[in-house]
Amino acid sequence: KRMGMKIAPPTLGETRPGSELTERARRALLLRDSVEGLAFARDALEDVEGERLDISQCRFTRCRIAPGRIKWLSFTDCVFENCDFSGALLRSASLWRVELRDCTAAGADFSESSLQSVLFQDAMLRYANFSRAKFHPARFESCCLDGAAFYEAKPKALAFAGGSLAEAELGGMPLKGIDLRSTDIRGIRLTGGELKGAIVSPVQAMELARLLGVEIRE
Repeated sequence: KRMGMKIAPPTLGETRPGSELTERARRALLLRDSVEGLAFARDALEDVEGERLDISQCRFTRCRIAPGRIKWLSFTDCVFENCDFSGALLRSASLWRVELRDCTAAGADFSESSLQSVLFQDAMLRYANFSRAKFHPARFESCCLDGAAFYEAKPKALAFAGGSLAEAELGGMPLKGIDLRSTDIRGIRLTGGELKGAIVSPVQAMELARLLGVEIRE
């Protein structure tokens, strides 16, 4: 259920069993081909470098996703379940109609990436970097984003449902219209007017007032 925001689900047709994900990706880079219509389980995409890699209509279960430096990396119509993105380099990547469920992406670098119709559900994203990323739309459902960086991110359409943003860096990201009431925002780091138009609970408002140096007296 995606309340209040239309996120298009991945269009996944029949997938064939795939294997040797890293080798397939290297071959696709070499031949300027794509990785398409496959299901990978307990596999890995690691240390792959090159110009352009397109991965579409694929399902990944319990895979390690840590590509190297790929200049232009795109995932389209993909589902990731119980996958490990810890420390992955996904800078400037394009994610379109993608779901990440029960994944770990602690310290992953999504900076300057484009996230279009992306759902993160029950994901561990501690210290992940979304600086200058574009969200249009994206939804974080019951995710741990403690210490994550959203510096100067562009949330054209972004939703948080439950989960935690404790100690997250939100400097330069406009929060207008974003409902934070169900999310733990203790200790979030701000630089100025990011909170204008954000939706918060009375308890959060008091916490934020303290954060902004406001004294509340009876």
